[in-house]
Amino acid sequence: MSKWCWCLEDENGQLVTGWTQIGDYWYYLKPNGAMTTGWFQDPNSSKWYYLNSNGQMQTGWLKDNNKWYYLEPSSTGYKGSMYQSCTTTIEDKQYTFDSKGVWQDSLVSDSCIDFIKSWEGFSATPYYDEVGVKTLGYGMTGEEIEGNSSVTEEEATNMLKDWIERKYAPVIKQDLDSRNISLTQNQFDALVSMAYNVGTTGVLGSTLYRNICNGVRDSATITANFQAWSMAGGKRLEGLYKRRTKEANMFLNADYTGNC
Repeated sequence: MSKWCWCLEDENGQLVTGWTQIGDYWYYLKPNGAMTTGWFQDPNSSKWYYLNSNGQMQTGWLKDNNKWYYLEPSSTGYKGSMYQSCTTTIEDKQYTFDSKGVWQDSLVSDSCIDFIKSWEGFSATPYYDEVGVKTLGYGMTGEEIEGNSSVTEEEATNMLKDWIERKYAPVIKQDLDSRNISLTQNQFDALVSMAYNVGTTGVLGSTLYRNICNGVRDSATITANFQAWSMAGGKRLEGLYKRRTKEANMFLNADYTGNC
């Protein structure tokens, strides 16, 4: 079936082809002069772009077929190009895009997962910790390890990330959203790391969380609030104290240095 295709002539009556800016928008005109719409791979750069039904190149966040993409918003020489195979920070939050440019909807960063792994340590087979709780992989307990007699490091990493994304991160995110509070990626990650160790109830009910929600960002106060969660039996546990201090540093300075 035939369809209409828009084209453009220059002042000499010749068809215009390639990238062309008209007003505030960029268009791509095919070799035959026809205007491009939809997804388009530039033959020169091999980068992908999206042009709407009016032929206008899009920038920023784009939702297509229930998947999210991000198109370069700045004039970097590749304005409008799709982000792919990368992890980048957008408006103070970290986002990961796969090889097809699809945003991987993760609440926590890979750096947060690596941080938690450094403190939990890895065990390929189940063992019972100091209080008699069956543990496997990177500090995993309970239903997430049922039926597993052993795991590889890769399997344990995937299990850890999946469990954090399903059980810990959403609880904190939902509470923050209900308060209309937005944290940077490192701030959110620090709370999730602590929650994996002390539980979401402990974090959400803490003086630390109350102060954060009230906008307190004083280094001494926040650090002390984190460190308060390093006691057991009335005594300070040096391992927990060190971890809480590192989590405070993550929150305040985006420093993901783990247990080293």
